[in-house]
Amino acid sequence: MHQLTNSLDRSTTARRARTGAFAVVVTALLLTLLPTGAHAAATQAKKRAKGATVTATLASLPPIVQPGTSPAAPSDDATLVATFAPASPGQKVVLEKRVRNGWKVVATATEDAWGSAAFTPGSGTYRASSTAGGRTWTSGSVTTSRWTPEFEDTFSGTTLDTTVWNDQKREHESVYAPRTCARVDPAARRVGGGVLQLGIAADPARLGLPCSYTTPRTSGTSPYLLNSQVATEHTRFFQHGIVAARIKPQRAKGMHSGFWLLPSGTKYTDGVPAAGTEIDVMEFFGETGRGTETIGSHVHYYEANWDKISYGNFFRSTRNALTSSRRNWWDEFHVFSVEWTPEEYIFRVDGREYYRETQAVSQTMQYLVLSNLTSDYELGELTSDELGDTAQVDWVRVFDATSRESARVTRGRKAA
Repeated sequence: MHQLTNSLDRSTTARRARTGAFAVVVTALLLTLLPTGAHAAATQAKKRAKGATVTATLASLPPIVQPGTSPAAPSDDATLVATFAPASPGQKVVLEKRVRNGWKVVATATEDAWGSAAFTPGSGTYRASSTAGGRTWTSGSVTTSRWTPEFEDTFSGTTLDTTVWNDQKREHESVYAPRTCARVDPAARRVGGGVLQLGIAADPARLGLPCSYTTPRTSGTSPYLLNSQVATEHTRFFQHGIVAARIKPQRAKGMHSGFWLLPSGTKYTDGVPAAGTEIDVMEFFGETGRGTETIGSHVHYYEANWDKISYGNFFRSTRNALTSSRRNWWDEFHVFSVEWTPEEYIFRVDGREYYRETQAVSQTMQYLVLSNLTSDYELGELTSDELGDTAQVDWVRVFDATSRESARVTRGRKAA
C-alpha cells in the first residue's frame, strides 16, 4: 500500500446555456449554492430530455452489489447493473425479460447518481431501458446465470481460519513502505459478529518506549504499534477473475485499510508487470473532516532499485455509492471488487465501475491481502483515542469468471 496523494479524478464541467448576461450571473450564483453533483445531475437530465446520444449498458455481474449498515450473508444470484450515460438521476429504469412472445417488464428501479440501477433477477435474457423527454433508450441484451465462487470466507465464528489466512509478519519494514514504528501482529485483529475486524494497537512489548521516524515530508516520535495484515500467501492463489470483498472502512485517520493482491512469493521482476503487480482493489485513509473522503484504487510494479511505477488514483466518483448524503464510508458496508482479465482491470464499488486500467496487467498467480496499517507518513495524524477503531470485513469471494456486458449507443426512439 502506498502514500495518499491529493490528486482526485476530475469531473467534467457542464456547459451553461447563453441566455443573456443577467441569466448567466444568476446561474453562476445559484451554482455556488448547489453541490457539484446536483448541478451535474440537472445538466445531464436536460441533455437526456433533448434526446442527445446516450450509451445504454447492461452488465451481468456476480452478486457484488450489497450496500448496508450490518453484516449480511452473500448471495449466489446474478446481478444486473444498467447504466445510462450521460446520467439522469431519478429517471425510471425498466428491466424486461425475453419471453416467448417478445419482452415482458419484470422490474423497475430509479437511476442513481451514477446513472445506474441494479437488479437481482432469476436466470434469463434481459434488457433495460430509460425514458425521458418523450424518448426511450434501450440497452443490448444479456443472459444471466447463477454464480459459484471459487473461494469464499464469511468470517463466521470467533477465530480466523488459519488454514486459509496467515498474519504477514512485517517487522518495521522499510522497502515496500516505511513502517518504522509498527509491526504486524495477530493481537491487532479479531473475528466476531460475522466480521473480521482489522485494527491498530499499542505494542505491548514496547509500551512506554518512543519510536523516532523520518519521512521526506516530516519527522517525529510515536509509540510502538501493531498493524493488522492477513493474507492467503501460502494457501490460495488466483490468476484473473472477479475478486470482491464487503468492507466497512475505519473512521480513524493516521491509518489506512486495504484489500489488495500480491504476486506469489511476493516477488517482482524489474520492469515486467506481467510477472506480478500489487493490485490495490481499495484503500481508505480515514476521515478528513471535509466530507470528501474517497476510495483509492491502484496498480503498482517496480523497476530496478525499487523504483515504483504506479497507475490509479483516489476517485471522487466512488462517493456516489454512499446511500445518502448524511452517510459516510465508516457508516456502511460496500462491496469493492476488481475484474482482472488478461487485458485489463475493472474496479467497481457495488457493481458500479469507476476505473478501468489496461496498463501493467499481471499474468501470474497472486494472493489476497486484507489489512489496516499505519505507515511513517501518517503517524502524525494518529491519536491514542483512535486505536480502538477498526475496518470490518464481512466477506471475501473470488469468482473464476468474467462479466457479460451489452452496450448500445443511440439517440433513442420515440416513446410508446
